[in-house]
Amino acid sequence: MNEGRTYYALRGLIILSFFIFHFLPSYAQIGMQPLGDSLMNWTGFSRIWSPIVRVKQMRVNGNEVVLRTNLTLKDVRWTPKNVTEVQRKVSTWTLGHPNGNVTIYTGDTEISTLITPCAKKTHKPSQTASDLTDRNIALWPSHGLYYNAARDEWIWQRATLWTTVEDLYSQEYVRLLRTMLRNAGANVLMPRAGLENEEIGQSGMPKWTEAALYRLIEQGADSAIWNNYGGNEYKDDMKCRPLWVNSLETPVDLSLALHTDGLDSENDTTIIGTLCIYTAHDDEGQTVLRDGRDRENVNRNLADYIQTQVTEDLRHIVPQWTRRQLKEANYCESRVPVVPSVLVELLSHKNMADMRYGLDPQFRFVAARALYKGILRYLNGADAVVQPLPIQDLGVQLTNGKAKTNAVLRWMPVKDSLERSAAPTYYMVYVQQNDGEWDVQQVENDTQLKLDLKPGVRYSYYVVAGNEGGLSFPSPVVSAYLSAKSGLSANETVLIVDAFNDVYGPEWFADSIHAGIVPGSYACEDRFSCAYIGEQWDFVRSHPWVDDDNCGWGACYRDHAGQITVGNTRDWAQLHGRALQQMKISYTSCTAGMIIHCGAAAKQSSIANYQLIDLICGRNRTPFPAELKPLLSDYLQRGGRLLLSTDHFSAIDKKWAKRYLHASFHAAHATHSGQVSGPQKRIYRLVLEPNTEQLFTCTPEGLKAEGEGAIPMARYQDMRCPAAVGFKAPAMNERIPIPVTLVYAFPLEAATDFESIYRHSIDWLLKE
Repeated sequence: MNEGRTYYALRGLIILSFFIFHFLPSYAQIGMQPLGDSLMNWTGFSRIWSPIVRVKQMRVNGNEVVLRTNLTLKDVRWTPKNVTEVQRKVSTWTLGHPNGNVTIYTGDTEISTLITPCAKKTHKPSQTASDLTDRNIALWPSHGLYYNAARDEWIWQRATLWTTVEDLYSQEYVRLLRTMLRNAGANVLMPRAGLENEEIGQSGMPKWTEAALYRLIEQGADSAIWNNYGGNEYKDDMKCRPLWVNSLETPVDLSLALHTDGLDSENDTTIIGTLCIYTAHDDEGQTVLRDGRDRENVNRNLADYIQTQVTEDLRHIVPQWTRRQLKEANYCESRVPVVPSVLVELLSHKNMADMRYGLDPQFRFVAARALYKGILRYLNGADAVVQPLPIQDLGVQLTNGKAKTNAVLRWMPVKDSLERSAAPTYYMVYVQQNDGEWDVQQVENDTQLKLDLKPGVRYSYYVVAGNEGGLSFPSPVVSAYLSAKSGLSANETVLIVDAFNDVYGPEWFADSIHAGIVPGSYACEDRFSCAYIGEQWDFVRSHPWVDDDNCGWGACYRDHAGQITVGNTRDWAQLHGRALQQMKISYTSCTAGMIIHCGAAAKQSSIANYQLIDLICGRNRTPFPAELKPLLSDYLQRGGRLLLSTDHFSAIDKKWAKRYLHASFHAAHATHSGQVSGPQKRIYRLVLEPNTEQLFTCTPEGLKAEGEGAIPMARYQDMRCPAAVGFKAPAMNERIPIPVTLVYAFPLEAATDFESIYRHSIDWLLKE
């Protein structure tokens, strides 16, 4: 009897085990934590950046699966597509097929409720508009200099790494973003001083380097905003920013705190990427905003709009750019505001892979534009019109008296490959006479403006594109001048061609022991930058960060902190034009791209008849456009005269340079002192480091004269190799036109006495 009972009990246990193994494979085959690991791998999050996914509970009942995890899955950006995708994956992992009825909770929240309007593309804006007129946006860059009472000194709040510090580096994005928001019509409110505030503080540094705390005190803010931690100004600064937002009488549509963080990756090729932080409650534990809306829902939506736009746009230039968590966390800058708020950690300022891109001004512009677009779409919806990109190519062309006006300004609109709506619909043309005030004229349905140039007056122009979404950044400046003696004849006119259009970050190197920025290599900033503070001095990978005074690998000097570094100011035609005006030489100017466009449109060279071409290549790393070479070749074969200056002569096609410029590349980094013996045997000094006054060159090259008639026109004092080569062939036949060229292997704009060396160069070219 007992044996029979034992038999049936064992038989039942075997059958039950069979059903458990075959119908509950999640328990029998992969287990709950391996399932959590699979979910973690599916999210794409690194365990360096996020806690792992832990499966807390799992219930399987027939074809139904209910899964409950920890809060890690709350950091995922949920869309209808990826909700369905993960449900099908969990069904496959647990049931053996993808068609189960799966419900997943992260904490107490079912994941489909986390799908944001940004992901649904059904967001209805609070107002129907394309621009941001009447919108009030609170914005600030992270940190800034603060007074540390224990040390009795002013210190940065973050480590000084990779030639910058977060306290100033974040200011670069904010100045771009603020301009974009203002160009869209928004009122941008800032607790920290902007770069326009050049006053010097109590720390001996410009006001824009200081923490927000001190500006709010100066502006008379209530002490309840800036005095909450008994004199701990580090903590007071952090909290005063959101408290200031709450104190504003102006209704604020959103607040954005822009930071970078200090995470390390496993190697120097792994991108840390962009994190967005929002908070579901305020200091009082309230879960609604001032206007009664649900805080978590609104803040998460704002964070998602911004993170999605930033990540998608950056991936067009850095395909491996990482989207980190959409994270609900308790940070005061996202917790305290009673308006929609987000804290953006754009990248890691400690990670070499992030900063290789982050020191490139083109990257910063794209990132700032993405932040602007994220804000725009959060406030106005996915279909809002985006402001245009800046005009790149324009020029002043003489009409040689064949029309009622004697010149025309033409420009080319820029197509935004990411935004169809960003096409310009009108233009603002800014005009300056000599060095007077800028006047503005609106042009619609056209890309040109007829001009009437008066002799003896130097004119300068730039163009701003506009549409329903707002205005672009300004174009480069072009210029023109007619002297009374030469009139409108092109063969008595100099053509200034601005081919200096490059901006870029510094060069990098890496080996198994050392890595970082190549010594002596500097960024070519877009117009200017406040981020650069000094050269990197610690290149040893194994040196750890100890504290902000002992930063370890990547540490840099601080001798340039608080200075505005001059880069590609995009007004070179105006600089050259002033010198020609003083020489009473007529000139006109254009960008290199405009020459190519006009030549193609007219099916003939647009430069053939000019007396002299002044080709400005500046600090371009890339050679002038290939389409320009045949035009210049034809011009020189007709007996043209050419002045060219660049510090990357080695980038120019060698065979072409040897044949038409009669010079070849001889040496890189051809001078240490920057002393040049130039025309008239005068000594000129080149600026070789970042500075606040003018363009600098960090890679002046040495040249070699090629062929009969080619002679050195300037030499570096320390290496004695040619810094410039001039050419005029001996006259063999008076009927054959002889070209004259003068080539400098450094930007003339980097000489401290630019006007002198430029005038001597023009004199030599025109008299030969």
